[in-house]
Amino acid sequence: MTRLRLFTHPICHGCAEALALVQRLTQEEPEVEVEVISLATPHGRALAQAAGVVVVPTIDANGERFVGVPNWEELRALVQRASRVGGAA
Repeated sequence: MTRLRLFTHPICHGCAEALALVQRLTQEEPEVEVEVISLATPHGRALAQAAGVVVVPTIDANGERFVGVPNWEELRALVQRASRVGGAA
């Protein structure tokens, strides 16, 4: 199983686009598990700090990371690389 962590913030316009892509991905690949982490909360900020995330949106997939809004091919490539790594993020 591949686990994605999507770091977002409510005022981030690109975050909504990244979330839509990740949701599409989970519809096409149900084995992908997604955790959305909002930096608008103290808990979300703590998780981001622990992960070294300073820019949103950031997608972390089993240690593979994409900063910004990926296109569909970039997101699929990220998941493919992460699935080779395996384990939980």
